[in-house]
Amino acid sequence: MASSSSDIGVNLDALTCSVCLQIYKEPVALPCGHSFCRVCIETYWESKEEDTGCVCPNCREVFPQKTKLKKNVTVAHLVDNIVNVKKGGTGGTWGTESHCEVCNGEAAKRCVPCEILCCEKHLKPHQQKGHKLVDPGVKIEELRCTEHGKPIQLYCKDDESLMCLMCTGGEHQDHKVVAVEIAHSELKGVLAAKYPHVSQSMERVASQLQQVQKEKEQTENSSRDAEDRLEEKGKLVCKLVNESVDLMKREINKRKMEKLSLLGKQREKLEQQLEDLRQGKSTMDTAFQKMEAVSFLQGSKDVLKMLETMSDFTSVKRTPLPVLDFSKEEKNLDGLITLNKKFLEKIQKGPVEHPEKVELDQNNLRRLYGRSPSLDQNSAHRRIKISGDLRTATRTGTENQHPEHPDRFDFYEQVVSRDCFSSGRHYWEVDVRSSRLWGIGICLNSMGRKGWESGLGENPESWCLRKHNNKFSAHHNDRRTSLSIPGDHERFGFFLDCEAGELTCFGDSRVLHVFRGNFTDPVKPAIWVWGDGGSVHFVHLVK
Repeated sequence: MASSSSDIGVNLDALTCSVCLQIYKEPVALPCGHSFCRVCIETYWESKEEDTGCVCPNCREVFPQKTKLKKNVTVAHLVDNIVNVKKGGTGGTWGTESHCEVCNGEAAKRCVPCEILCCEKHLKPHQQKGHKLVDPGVKIEELRCTEHGKPIQLYCKDDESLMCLMCTGGEHQDHKVVAVEIAHSELKGVLAAKYPHVSQSMERVASQLQQVQKEKEQTENSSRDAEDRLEEKGKLVCKLVNESVDLMKREINKRKMEKLSLLGKQREKLEQQLEDLRQGKSTMDTAFQKMEAVSFLQGSKDVLKMLETMSDFTSVKRTPLPVLDFSKEEKNLDGLITLNKKFLEKIQKGPVEHPEKVELDQNNLRRLYGRSPSLDQNSAHRRIKISGDLRTATRTGTENQHPEHPDRFDFYEQVVSRDCFSSGRHYWEVDVRSSRLWGIGICLNSMGRKGWESGLGENPESWCLRKHNNKFSAHHNDRRTSLSIPGDHERFGFFLDCEAGELTCFGDSRVLHVFRGNFTDPVKPAIWVWGDGGSVHFVHLVK
């Protein structure tokens, strides 16, 4: 009769060979009743050099002579059932990746030596025997060496590869090999050391992402507001233009009607004169053709009188009315059209030249991108005094009574600006004529302000141009680059292109050095002043 799931659960421990600690393979029974794998018991007896005969590994019963090993049919049948369950055979839905292969309950772990999924209840025997247990989703083949098929137990540090015991005799023979548990512990330690840095980086990136999102929303809102304002202004401009055109048309029409009225009156008068002349001519024609001498003489007075009237017509001179001139009005409209054309051309060209067309000339940079940073008093070291206009930092011999602030430098005589840049292009200049020892550059707004790691150029979050002992150098991440700068310059320029990731340093109208980094993170201009009495000044640039 086939074994039920409960039967298998009860007999699971009895199905494990006490020699190899795995489910029986070809089980055989000894006369004492204990069963073992055939290969396991034979190997066990061969390894013993006792003259007392064959001994049972479990109860230590001695058999005077080697007993004939017979197959334990019952145990073999149960083992076959277990195998069928694991293969998804007669066990129905058993053997899935989420169910115990003994009772079909929720699987908690997989036993690697026995290659079986177990729930919490049926896991205990495997735990007691010290079997290796892994999560249910782990495949057994993933825990075996791909070359030898043996369990993975070692880790090669030289090759960073997993291996079994048989691999040690090959190409890993002279390599540094440790147990996987040791490698696991060491790697966890390395990751644990890096974890805080990753967490801090995540926080910084998340904060920057929030800033980007905020700027995006501000940009969309400001753009939408600007478009609405332009729409209203456009409507107003169209309204004013239409009203101007309508006013001009009304004025033109008024002047046209006045002139047409005058022309109409002149026409009526001329038409009446023409009619009178036509009648006089007709009378004269009749007199010439039909009247006899007596009749002609009798009516001559009337004819002559009429002719006198006609002579008055010929003396009349008509003064033509002036031609209507609308050129002034048209010029006004032409001026408005020209103004709009220039306005459109300016918009199409943009407020400034495209950066790729702008040469790195300090005059151009000063005109297009000039900035006048002001110093942040809350960041100034106690030996740094800030001027009233917030543009000059002076190194003092004694400490100033600056209040406590988390942004204040406590180790180096440094100060940063209140201005913070994360996009666009910016140019500023620094006057150093009153200092022989200084450091000037930028730092991330997130750079620490406390301790020896806060020096400009001494960490990955700052970039600094320095003058020390009349020698110039560029510093970043505690790395120094010597610079050959002839002369003693009084002013240095700095051009920050956030999108290009470049900080270009100028001296005497020439490029001295170019720093490269991720300048889309918020950065601030910064100053470091050595030597009592020395001062460095942010120049006020007027575009």
